[in-house]
Amino acid sequence: MTKRWDDWIWIVFLIWYVVGIILVSLDWLPAALQWANAVFLYLAGFLAILYAMKRIKGRIGAVIAICIMLTTIFAESLGVHYGLIFGRYHYEQDFGVKLFGVPITIGFAWIMVIFTSMAHYEFLLERKKTGVGALIYSSVTSLLAVTMDLIIDPVAYIGREYWIWDEGGLYYQIPSQNFLGWFFVSFVLQFILYLIVKRDGESGRWTSKMKRLYFLVIFMFMVTAMVEGLWLAVFVTLAFYTLSLLIRLRLEKVK
Repeated sequence: MTKRWDDWIWIVFLIWYVVGIILVSLDWLPAALQWANAVFLYLAGFLAILYAMKRIKGRIGAVIAICIMLTTIFAESLGVHYGLIFGRYHYEQDFGVKLFGVPITIGFAWIMVIFTSMAHYEFLLERKKTGVGALIYSSVTSLLAVTMDLIIDPVAYIGREYWIWDEGGLYYQIPSQNFLGWFFVSFVLQFILYLIVKRDGESGRWTSKMKRLYFLVIFMFMVTAMVEGLWLAVFVTLAFYTLSLLIRLRLEKVK
């Protein structure tokens, strides 16, 4: 069976991922290849855009994904410049082209977070739209977003110093405001998506791909965390991820 071009992008991502996980696990990633981290996030974000196009009817899905990118970059810029939403921090390493003082790479990462979280609870979008349903869907998908940040931030801050927090906190000296900000931003975006995404969208096997993509990303960061000795972050992330899976199983049984 002939593979479609979007399937080849998934294959390229997997090859990039396998090479990356080997280099990271053995701590063989040289400083000269740090740019590969940005490419990893670009590929993950682009795969999420493809999922959005299949779930939300082509160009409309792409436009929504771009709007999410711009919205999250703007939200991140409020933290960089004013300490709002996520707390005050600054980027230490070059992550590529910036918009509003925030690397575009971060926007691609947010697209990945939002749509991989959506894929886990896509079945809630197929039910009758209600106010309670919107609250439940937005809450559980935002819990997944925070779960991912529980492993990303310690690695990016303590392990690799991609960005530096100007204020401290209980969890690896990361402000609690950051995690509340992640939940808030995700909740607002997912609430809007719940209202506008139609039940007749077709995503097929890409839903499964997005679920795998979510796990592959947090697994990559967990491996990096173990290399850096950030074991608490690994255990906390696993606990939250397990909780999310149990919640999903429970909701799937509710008719």
